[in-house]
Amino acid sequence: MKGKALIILATLSISGVAFASGNIYMGKYPVANVRINGASLTEEDTPAITLNNKTMIPLQTAAEKMGAFVDSDENTGEMMVTKPNINMIVAGEIARSTEGNYQINSPFMAVPRGKTASFDVFVEVDNAPKADMLVFKVVVRGPNGSDEYVSYPQSYSTTRNGTAFLYTHNVKQLQFKQSGDYKVQLIMKEGNTGDYRVVGENIIHSQ
Repeated sequence: MKGKALIILATLSISGVAFASGNIYMGKYPVANVRINGASLTEEDTPAITLNNKTMIPLQTAAEKMGAFVDSDENTGEMMVTKPNINMIVAGEIARSTEGNYQINSPFMAVPRGKTASFDVFVEVDNAPKADMLVFKVVVRGPNGSDEYVSYPQSYSTTRNGTAFLYTHNVKQLQFKQSGDYKVQLIMKEGNTGDYRVVGENIIHSQ
């Protein structure tokens, strides 16, 4: 039986920087400033610490911020980390034949600033975590970090249907008001509780 994973400390190789912040955790551990995929840990996260000249970070915090899911077996105590494999393509049009094959037309990678455009998102998922209900959405975030578009949530049972699936979504009439990179992201969570995490991303450049 799977339950919510306990937060434990593990030594991980994180892309980012780590250095002493001057703060102390639990009265004796120096807190390290850590960025994961460019984002610093928040006050709500259990902090990373420095121990024996190594940076230690909570396994669950690190895994979730890198788009992975952590579960534990209540009977054995075994920790399981599952990182979905995501192949995400943004195109002007994605057509599906009567045989069920997909054809990707007009890759959509750049757009003039101020233009309003529609585009399709094609997502191929495998190695998703086993869950009765996996909930996911497509989000488009502007260069300033604002949510410019959020799709209606979809759900899929990987317990019943397997851990690999395809998903397509049409984003209609999005205006590219800002200059810079728009992040087209697939966000996902298990069930109705918990936080979404970014599991896949592509970029549309507005100039």
